[in-house]
Amino acid sequence: MTACGDLPVDVWTWNLDIDEALAVRLSAWLTEEERKRASAFITPQLQRRWIAARAGMRGILASVLGVSPQAPVFVLGPHGRPELAGADSPFSFNLSHSDSLAAFAVSEAVVGVDVEEIKALPEGVAGMVFSKPEIAALEAETGGARARAFYRYWTAKEAVLKALGTGLSVSGRSFTIDISRPEVPRLVSADWKDEDTQAWQLSAFHPADGFAGAVAVRTQRSLRLNFKTWTFGE
Repeated sequence: MTACGDLPVDVWTWNLDIDEALAVRLSAWLTEEERKRASAFITPQLQRRWIAARAGMRGILASVLGVSPQAPVFVLGPHGRPELAGADSPFSFNLSHSDSLAAFAVSEAVVGVDVEEIKALPEGVAGMVFSKPEIAALEAETGGARARAFYRYWTAKEAVLKALGTGLSVSGRSFTIDISRPEVPRLVSADWKDEDTQAWQLSAFHPADGFAGAVAVRTQRSLRLNFKTWTFGE
């Protein structure tokens, strides 16, 4: 792989609906703080899903780094993005989960990933987080096409924001995505200081039936997405 070649991005997906016995086993992969966070969820199902999401992230990183799932130690960046502590890792990673599905992306460049369960369109959300050109394009769609466009915008924008790692300090209205080519969204403008919109590559993907997904990477190289399914038997 040369520097000018396609940039590989590994994207794992997995089901978060695990049984209690597996949840107990996977809890051993987590830190005490992570177990406390899991127990704070209101229902046993949500607790198990959070455990499965966090354990999946640990298991995948363990396989990439050649360590045990308990080994990675995470610290939070300035805006809450998890990073590996005390490790000179060449990888950037990002986790997303929605309902019963999780996705985890790993790349050599800064990466963000988002998956969303496709539901009835949430009223008023587009006006709060979409730019004016995106809202105009969305309003030009009708019926099912509008719903598909909404989630293409939503996942692409969330992936960009997660790659930026700036949390709520950057508004979704401050940048515009073009989804005229649905599988290859583009960041076409951004009101960010010293940000080159050409230095971003985005890709939409179909993570599972009833879900939408997108990856955003800060790079000028074309992306080569490698899709994998994670299982806890590995």
